[in-house]
Amino acid sequence: MAEIAEELCLTQRYLRALEQNDLKSLPGIFFYKSFVRQYAALLGVPAKLIQPGLSALTEDGQSPRASPPPVRELDPLVQASNRYYFADRRIGVPVGMLAAVVVVCSVFYGWWNRPPRPQLTRAPRSVPTVMIQPQIATPTLQVADVSGEDDMSHVVLNLSATEATWISITSDGKQIFSGMLQPSQTKTVSGLDAAMMKVGNAGGLEVRLNGKAIGPLGARGQVRHILFTPGNNFQIIEPTPPPSPL
Repeated sequence: MAEIAEELCLTQRYLRALEQNDLKSLPGIFFYKSFVRQYAALLGVPAKLIQPGLSALTEDGQSPRASPPPVRELDPLVQASNRYYFADRRIGVPVGMLAAVVVVCSVFYGWWNRPPRPQLTRAPRSVPTVMIQPQIATPTLQVADVSGEDDMSHVVLNLSATEATWISITSDGKQIFSGMLQPSQTKTVSGLDAAMMKVGNAGGLEVRLNGKAIGPLGARGQVRHILFTPGNNFQIIEPTPPPSPL
């Protein structure tokens, strides 16, 4: 009902009166006919199918009754006097213009008081956080050297995540950072004498040691333990394989 009333620029009260054939709730028979024609055009009903029914309605909404025959003909002198005081000019054009103005005002009133359309809002999507716990293993040392002319006496780490990656950084037995890095998120740690970093997703993290890239730490989803020391050195600690059974 709300959508049809908006298309016709009518109030829902008038539209409901049309549906229930309640002429008393409408401004008048003229507006009733106009509203019915608009409604029929919206529904695709040919005007010729409803015109006979509309033409048969009178001002009280009923079918016209046959007018009784005149009691007698007027005297010629009375007819001449009536023509003098009441001209034979048609008043259809002024009445039609007045009706058109009333229709335009009614349409504008219905448009002005139409209810606002509800706006739908989408709830933001929640991004699941994947926690990758590091594996604990007996370490052995694998040493790589990225030293250059600008070696520094401290460790400066620039971390950049390409995928969701869990990391933990400790120095001198104290935890410096522990948490998740989301894609495109960065983290900088500086002023450390040495640092141990645990990575839960080695393939999703890029590391620069003292401003120099150290290359891939491992495969996607692989857990790595890396020890950083002064002199631009880093050590990837590999887990010791379990001893073979006797």
